[in-house]
Amino acid sequence: MTMQLLIQSGDLGPKWFHVALRAIVLMAESNELLKSNYIAETLGEDATFVRKILAKLAEQDYVQAHSGRYGGYCLNKAPAQITMQDIYSVLGNNNETPYWSVPSTGSERFISMIIAKAEKTFQSVLADFTIQDILDNRSK
Repeated sequence: MTMQLLIQSGDLGPKWFHVALRAIVLMAESNELLKSNYIAETLGEDATFVRKILAKLAEQDYVQAHSGRYGGYCLNKAPAQITMQDIYSVLGNNNETPYWSVPSTGSERFISMIIAKAEKTFQSVLADFTIQDILDNRSK
């Protein structure tokens, strides 16, 4: 049943994006600080990768990071105040390839325009959904 659901739903997008969203959902469901190792293990991801994502989210005040033996991570905003576009913007701005940085075939500028338009539409859709929407619509 789970595999069938995955096939029907499609993919989860870039790895960094779905790891961030799923980590935020874990934090939203918890009343306690969550250790990065716990989050990584629950998500089936590398702890260093998860810590890098959490650090970027903490820099932008979406997550609070508490250091020390009894430290961990928790949300710094209500789930209804965090859009999927917020998270995408925090983490996804460094994946672009400027059209002028590759050898020219004459088509790069037009391709860049199409990608920019698609990206704008994609981010517009992400802005319509919050972490609370994910919490409200998750399957158990």
